[in-house]
Amino acid sequence: MLGGLSGACVAVSGAQSIALGAICGVAGGIAGAFAGYEVRTRLVRALKVPDFVIALLEDAVAIAGGLLIVSRF
Repeated sequence: MLGGLSGACVAVSGAQSIALGAICGVAGGIAGAFAGYEVRTRLVRALKVPDFVIALLEDAVAIAGGLLIVSRF
C-alpha cells in the first residue's frame, strides 16, 4: 500500500502518470520485501550474526537507496 503511495508521489513530482507511479511502487515494494527477506535470512545463516545486525544494515541500504532515487528526480 505505501509502496504505491510513494510511487505515485514520486511520479507526480516528476510530472508523470500517477497510475504508472503507483503500479511501479507496488511492484517495487513487493519485490523488495521478498528479495530482502531472502537476502537477510541467507546473510544471517552465512555470517552467523544476530538478525538484528543484518536488519540494521538492511534498513540503512533501504534508506540510502530511497534517498538516491528521490534525489535523482
